Amino acid sequence: MEIKILTKSKNELEFEVIGEKTILNPLKYQLLEDNKVTLADWRIDHPLLANPRFFLKVKEGNPKTILLKAIGALQKDTNSLRKSIEEMKE
Repeated sequence: MEIKILTKSKNELEFEVIGEKTILNPLKYQLLEDNKVTLADWRIDHPLLANPRFFLKVKEGNPKTILLKAIGALQKDTNSLRKSIEEMKE
């Protein structure tokens, strides 16, 4: 997966995600749980011809730091899910 920064400011971050889109909805919902986030969403102009663009706007704090925190929380959740599945009795 490759990330291309499109817009970066004090409270906003917009980036294009090349080669991936399935992780964007979980990331969006994780970000929206943070009270510092005013907008987290993504869109794709055409699913076969374009890459998705992710938009993040925060009312305070650094958007990149908040994004990394959300990614860390997602990693923790997926690791917990993996552990639970591995421990399942067949």
